[in-house]
Amino acid sequence: MLRVWKSLVAAGLLCVSAASTALELGGELPALDVPSRGELEINGDSVRFVPWSTEQITADTPALIFHMAARMSSDSIIAPLRDRLDKGDYAPGSFQSISVVNLDDALWGTQGLVTSELAKNKRAHPQAVLVADDEGRGLKAWSLEPKGVAVILLNTDGNIRLLKEGKLSEEDVNDIISALDDEIAKSEQLAKN
Repeated sequence: MLRVWKSLVAAGLLCVSAASTALELGGELPALDVPSRGELEINGDSVRFVPWSTEQITADTPALIFHMAARMSSDSIIAPLRDRLDKGDYAPGSFQSISVVNLDDALWGTQGLVTSELAKNKRAHPQAVLVADDEGRGLKAWSLEPKGVAVILLNTDGNIRLLKEGKLSEEDVNDIISALDDEIAKSEQLAKN
């Protein structure tokens, strides 16, 4: 019986280990399809959702991806980084900003409020891609922690340059901004060649 228990524990550790390696620095971002809900589009007062997939992330331009639970705590975690990005005066199209909001992680009864907040953010940042993930597909595809936040920077080759999960310190924000600026410079250099 003890041998069976040890085998189960070892198998469980292997599963945890395999799950935690879904996102690896230098690796590719695992595919994610969000067929229901999906990307928020605004046309005048009309708000609609269309299917979204990681295949829509374009090459040769860095992509800054936020994956977050649909909770107020997520917003406060990324606020310092968002403030720095807003103050950065980045040229339109210099990088892709993609937010995948896990509606499956929303507090009961708050999905309508979250959708309203997404529409408000989309109006403020029309070039940003805002994805409503109603079934937690991103959480599963990327093996992320529930009820949290992850920041992923894809380089110009589409590989993961930076990954930060959880709370962001001032140093983390500085590192993300520095890496993003570096990737934007590489992208601009590629465009010149």
